[in-house]
Amino acid sequence: MKQLTIARGFSLEGIGLHSGRPAGIAVEPAPADSGIVFLSGDKRVPATLASLKETRRGTTLDGVAVVEHFLSAAAGLGLDNLTVAVSGPELPVADGSALPFAQALLEAGLVEQPADKRFCELAETIRLSSGKASLEARPYHGFIVEFMVKFEGFGEQCLVFDPAKQSYLGEIAPAFGYLEEAEELKKKGLALGASSDNALVLSKNGYVNQPRFADELVRHKVLDLIGDLALLGRPLHAALKADCSGHKLNTDLVRRILAHD
Repeated sequence: MKQLTIARGFSLEGIGLHSGRPAGIAVEPAPADSGIVFLSGDKRVPATLASLKETRRGTTLDGVAVVEHFLSAAAGLGLDNLTVAVSGPELPVADGSALPFAQALLEAGLVEQPADKRFCELAETIRLSSGKASLEARPYHGFIVEFMVKFEGFGEQCLVFDPAKQSYLGEIAPAFGYLEEAEELKKKGLALGASSDNALVLSKNGYVNQPRFADELVRHKVLDLIGDLALLGRPLHAALKADCSGHKLNTDLVRRILAHD
């Protein structure tokens, strides 16, 4: 299987989820074996664990915040090499899902490159837990994830996603990010760009605005997990089982995998 990049560049503009400031990206093809690299001012920020700075309210690299939806779209489409120039402190939130990024990448055209993909293979099972959350990765020739979440007012949502049998573009990419306690977050200077146009707003009585899926919450959790795993720098072969995992535990798994690599 060959590595992939895009045929031509494109740009997307919007607003930053947390800053509320204008944000944009200019995405260009990149050579084989170069990976995904963000350009922030005069800094090159590889989309790898070494660049990770923060996992609170999103995945933040060195000078580039909220990268998980774009990385999920790229990984979900099998893209290996891209250069992404970022204007503003974070990536645009778009509609709150990975779908606008995935659609733009597809419209730019996917191009095979001479180099073979380099997969990350597990030699043994890795198990992590933090409070009520847990995440397990088992050796597997392929990729599959079983995810369970539980939210007050929503009960349990479970999903098994196997990209060999199901469509990332149809079943995972469109899932909105969710927002709890929106007004409290804004008082703390967070989620300043969030609205019902780019987030699924939750209350104790259920969804405030219309979801795309009845089990939107767990689908978005799978979306985020795929984006966070992109920090491995290579596509992962593993069977994953997640229970209420978030960005911190997802990236802790990346750290453990790389330590055993």
